Amino acid sequence: MKTPHILEIKGNSLDDGPGIRSVVFFKGCPLSCLWCHNPESKRPGVEIAFDAAECIGCNTCLETCQEGALSRENPFYIDRDKCSLCFDCVATCPSRALSRVGESMSVEEIVGTVLKDRLIF
Repeated sequence: MKTPHILEIKGNSLDDGPGIRSVVFFKGCPLSCLWCHNPESKRPGVEIAFDAAECIGCNTCLETCQEGALSRENPFYIDRDKCSLCFDCVATCPSRALSRVGESMSVEEIVGTVLKDRLIF
C-alpha cells in the first residue's frame, strides 16, 4: 500500500461545512477549483514553500543549499529542477519563510491523529 502525503490535519474545524469536525487534507488533488484555498495541495509529493513576506533577507538558506536551488533572482525563489528536497534550508531558516509542505503518514498515523479529537465527534 502506498503511504499518503498529508498537507494538514486540522482538528476542531468549523470551516467547509456545518458542525465541528477533524479534516484531513491530502496532497495530490487532481481538481483545479477556482475557489481552491489550498493550492499547495495540488502537487502529490512533499515540497518546499517560500513565503516572501516572512523572509528577513539573512541569506542563511542561500548559504545552506548545497544544490544552488535558491536565488533571489528567481521569481519563485526555488528552482525546483535543482532542489533535492533535503530540507536543510527549511531547518536553518530563522524566520520560517521556507517551510515543508506535506508529510508522509501511514493510515494508522492519520487515524491516530484524528482520534485525538474523538471527544468532539
